[in-house]
This record gives sequence, C-alpha cells and structure tokens, in this order.
Amino acid sequence: MEEGCSTLVRSLEQKYLDDDDDIVQDILFTGFTGCSPCKMASQRALELLVLNNMNIGTIGDTDKFATLASHVSEADLGWNQISQWSDVACILKNLPHLRVLNIGHNPLNPVIDHELPVSTLHTIILNGTHLPFKTLQSVLSVLPKVNELHMSDNQFKEDDDCDEPISTTVRTIHLNRCGFQEWSSVMNVVKRFPNVCSVFVCENPLKDVTHCKQFEQLPFWNFLNLAKTSIDSWISLDNLSKMTSITDLRIPNIPLLDPLTNEERLHLIIGRIHHLRVLNGSKITNEQREQSERFFIRYYQEQKEKPVQYKTLIEKHGNLEKLVNIDLTPKKDAVVKLVCEEKDVNQEITISLEPTILEFMKCLEPKVGVKYTRMKLFLFRGDGRSEDFTSSSYNMPLHYFKIEDDDVFMIQEKIVVTKRRRPPSSTSSSS
Repeated sequence: MEEGCSTLVRSLEQKYLDDDDDIVQDILFTGFTGCSPCKMASQRALELLVLNNMNIGTIGDTDKFATLASHVSEADLGWNQISQWSDVACILKNLPHLRVLNIGHNPLNPVIDHELPVSTLHTIILNGTHLPFKTLQSVLSVLPKVNELHMSDNQFKEDDDCDEPISTTVRTIHLNRCGFQEWSSVMNVVKRFPNVCSVFVCENPLKDVTHCKQFEQLPFWNFLNLAKTSIDSWISLDNLSKMTSITDLRIPNIPLLDPLTNEERLHLIIGRIHHLRVLNGSKITNEQREQSERFFIRYYQEQKEKPVQYKTLIEKHGNLEKLVNIDLTPKKDAVVKLVCEEKDVNQEITISLEPTILEFMKCLEPKVGVKYTRMKLFLFRGDGRSEDFTSSSYNMPLHYFKIEDDDVFMIQEKIVVTKRRRPPSSTSSSS
C-alpha cells in the first residue's frame, strides 16, 4: 500500500459507522427499519457500498470487512489506489451477495499474481485500468455470470497476443472514450466477445464505420451506440445498412448530422438503414418508416448523386410528386362582425384567435353589455355553416374552429327564469 493511503475498512467505518468502536464490535441481529445509516451498517444491512475517490490502497482488517460488508450487493471502489489482486480476491471472497463491482481507475497490476475466487458478479467496471486482454480473460474466467463489462477510458493494444475469446457470457460492453479512430480498432476488441448484444463506443474520435468479416461472426449484436463520435460521411451509414443484425442504433451529436434539421436527420437515417427498428431510443413504426422512405425519395429527387438505397425505394414506392408547401400555421387573428340585436350592436372588430371561447366571451361582455354568464354565442360562417358554442367548448381556443375574416358572431342574452318560492304550509305537524 502506498504511503498515506487508507484502508477500505477504515474508510467504511468513517463513512457508515459512528466513531465509537463499540458499535463495530456489537453486531445486532434485530430489524433495522427506521435506523440511521450507521446503525444499519452495524446491523449487517449495508447493501450499497460507495467508497470512490477515497485514496484506498488495501482492504485492512479482513475479518471486520467480512462482517460489516457481507450483505453488500453493489460496491463502488473507483478512483482509488488498489493495485494488488489479492485485495480484489478478498473483495470477491467476502462479499457473497455482490452483483455489481466498480474497481475502475485503480492502478491494478497488469499481471494477476493471486488466485481469484469464483464470484456471482453480473456487472464489473474496469474503466481506466488498461488491462491486457490476457489479464482480462483471466478475470472474467472466474466470473461466469458477468453479462455487462465496462472498459471505457482504456487504451487497447492492436498487437495483443490474446486471440482466444475473452468471455462468452458478456452481452453488453462499454468502450467509451478509448481513443478509437478506426473501426478496425473497435472490432479488435468486440470480436473477442462472441455473444455480445450491445456495444457502446461513445465519445471516440471515430470517423468511419466499415463492414468486415468479424462482424458476421457476432450474430447476436443488435444494439450500437455511436453518440458523440466523429463520423462525417454517409458512407458509414451505408456500411451500417449492411450490418443487418443491428436493429437498435443511437447516433446523435455527430458532425455528419450537424447541418441537418431534426426532421432530415430522422428521415434520412431511417431511409438509408432499412432494418432499423429503434433509432435514438424511439421505436420506428411502419407508418414512420413509410413516411421516412418517401421523404428520402423526394430529398434526393433533384440531386445528381443518389445513394444506393434510392433505386430500391423507387421500386417500392414509385416516383413521387414533389410536395407543395402549404402553410398550416393557425391564424393569429381575424376580422369578424359582432351582432347583438337585443343591445343594438352591429360592428366589425379584429379579434385574436389565441384565447379560449370562455375568455373571448369575457372580452365581449363590455362591448355588448351582456354578462358572459348569461351570454349565448353563435358563429355564422361565410359558406352558410353555423356553430353553437356550448359549455363543453368553452376551454377550446378560437383558432380550433378555423374562424375566417367576415365570419359573424351573434350574441343573445339568456332568459333567466326566477323560481317562485313555495308558500309556507299553513298546517304543522304535531309531535
């Protein structure tokens, strides 16, 4: 352990336990509902252990660690100074319920010099550890249930002499910020996980995606995240269209798409990659696909250079007429006539179409001299149609009714019938 480093047990006590050592010694076995975090830890109820960036160099008192942390299912020990595999072995051995382990950004020895016990981990985070493939293979060989592997912030050597599969159980692998510039570098890592389903390669200076033979040997690969990469050519998306097992793609924030509108990004990607089922987290419906394919055809109709998918889509949808730009933006105001025969009102006014019917009636009250609560409102259109506004339409905006200039609003005052009180009975009941 480096000079000045803390132990895991000491850091655990400082964060989760009282300073009184008696509490550590006095392990209670009663219910812990309503207890403080300190008491919960001392009652063996600690399940989530977060001790990242605490300058931890080794475990410390192994027996005490096994007692205090035996119920831990998730342990975050990232950004510490753990270097010895004997400490990793101690963690795996003494945490029987451990499912998630983060030992990323620790200076782990590149060569395993201690036997590791078999563990039931399902997620291990080794970001920034720069482990060789042989070492990674040895680690995962004692983790038969691991299905998610985090290897971001690592530098991988192209000439690594490990050609055998690293793990057949890993289904999800994270390779973000690994400095990949070529797709071959990505495949050099991914090909070592033959049953992989999901691959994250975000925030890499990757400029292209190419179809290669190694991809054909990964039949379960169906998800790819290329967010914040440096892809700047449609050729990469054409190559993705050849990788037919990938049905779920995330590709936001890349230079290629920066000049395009959101609508163009959506339609041009879907039109190019016919086998996609999910794009950037949104499911692609049959209606969405047809809309995108038709947009794709019209987008490239007038362009000299057409992508290879254009011919296929023409065969599917035929040559399409160019769409006429129609402004469907709702009108903001209209010039209408206001008529109230009872109050001798007949005038032309300009009204905003943004307010609701009820708000409009309140505005009419001073103009016609009828309280809005006693107002009956009708609309007569230029084509002879009419509209009778009832209470069910009061919360709807005026523009919903497609009001045009020269339409006529007619106001009538409701007749209020005063109820006559029943005269008091002349007879009274006796008790």
